[in-house]
Amino acid sequence: MNREEIKKAVANVVVDFARSEAEAAIKSIDLDDVQKLVEAQMKNLTDPLEAEIQTTTSWWVKIRNRLYITLLQQAVKAIVADAKQKIA
Repeated sequence: MNREEIKKAVANVVVDFARSEAEAAIKSIDLDDVQKLVEAQMKNLTDPLEAEIQTTTSWWVKIRNRLYITLLQQAVKAIVADAKQKIA
């Protein structure tokens, strides 16, 4: 083996090792915990909408905000489910 072949062989081993470590790290992620974390952060978005629902007399605003909250919740579930499918 010449120097270039050795470099390529070492690089391939390093890349394979890094790939396997990354795959193991990704598979070790508990997506249920990720979903809980995202839902907790989502409260920053939904709390003002909920507050407006409680304080407004406008039915349009109540319906609109409830729709926004529902869409946000469904989006989180769909994103986490998609991530689970891609990781599995």
